[in-house]
Amino acid sequence: MLQIVGVHGIRQGASATEESLSCSWQESVDGALTAAGRAGGAGSVRITVPSYQGVYPKTATRYMRLGPEAGSAADDAPVDEDEEDFILRALAAYAPSAVGEEDSSPTAGQTLGKGRLTPRILKRAHAVDRVAGKGITDRLLWLVREAHGYLRHEETGAAVRAAVRATLVATGARMVIAHSLGSVVFYDMVSRGEVPAATGGEPGVTSLITCGSPLSWLAVRKGVHTAEGPLSVPAGTEWTNLYAPNDPVSRGGGLSHLAVGVTDVKVNNGRLNAHDVRRYLDKSAVAERITKFGGL
Repeated sequence: MLQIVGVHGIRQGASATEESLSCSWQESVDGALTAAGRAGGAGSVRITVPSYQGVYPKTATRYMRLGPEAGSAADDAPVDEDEEDFILRALAAYAPSAVGEEDSSPTAGQTLGKGRLTPRILKRAHAVDRVAGKGITDRLLWLVREAHGYLRHEETGAAVRAAVRATLVATGARMVIAHSLGSVVFYDMVSRGEVPAATGGEPGVTSLITCGSPLSWLAVRKGVHTAEGPLSVPAGTEWTNLYAPNDPVSRGGGLSHLAVGVTDVKVNNGRLNAHDVRRYLDKSAVAERITKFGGL
């Protein structure tokens, strides 16, 4: 039985158990294997996806919309100076030409409740939307805030990494599939030397698939990578990165220009919900790499 550990995006785990996450990912991968003519291989693969629910505060996993119709006082999470700076830098990466345009007034009706987002963030959001497309920041703010929660709160990050490490040890998996912020979590583990090694001391994980990764964000890279050089994984680890043109998180681009040894694979996830993990997992590229690694 080929054991695979999945590392999900934080928001996905906010209301899901390990059982439900694992089942959902398993169905998508099994479907990809069957579609690729590896129906027998589907029954030889087991995916375990640890859930991080309970690790993040409730307010850190809310979908932060710009309009007045979403959220209530109970959902408000004050933004401090450090988080404001993180959000501003993350949003600026989507439309550098919009930086400095924040003096324009917000659109009528798009005001914020007390303690949600600062005026500077709201103005940057509208400026980015004018350049990158209407609603882009609306879809990104939840992930930007969760990325900050993981990178800047050590206790939270340590708890998330411990859950992944425990699952790697328990399953003995040497293949990891990481989606969205999960790719940041696993890369952080690699950088910290927290991925359990194999018996002989070689890398414990020798096949990594990342999907819809925000590792291209400068604010994120600075949080998990201190060296001046490119991103990298240990020698002997095969790294494949899937990206979709309409995925707002990866900005429709790969990681090969920022990382050594990564193979970018462009996939078509459609226009709606292009960041959805299931739209990545059901791709032939995933089936091909699982088949190759597991000898199915």
